[in-house]
Amino acid sequence: MAGSGSSEVRTPIFSGENYEFWRIKMVTIFKSLGLWSLVEKGISTPDSKKKKKKVEESTEEEADAEMIVVLMKDAKALGIIQNAVSDQIFPRIANADSAKMAWNLLYSEYHGGD
Repeated sequence: MAGSGSSEVRTPIFSGENYEFWRIKMVTIFKSLGLWSLVEKGISTPDSKKKKKKVEESTEEEADAEMIVVLMKDAKALGIIQNAVSDQIFPRIANADSAKMAWNLLYSEYHGGD
């Protein structure tokens, strides 16, 4: 149904050709879903001082809940990347445990150089 407001995003499938076009489309998709910063920078693990300060400001349960949300967003981004590559490309990122890792693996192999 057109205009239904579906959150389903159709990702382009990367088959090993036209990486730069695919990358631009994927960045736009990640930005539209609020996931680009996570893909680009990865999951930030606060150092112990920052973590201690944050725990003082909020409960430990709240900090854990926030981390769970971040991990779920990362899993969503990783799933989008996995679904946006062909079966021939997928083995190259199959062992990536984060969206940033998968993104960087594809970038390092297919980016044409600066």
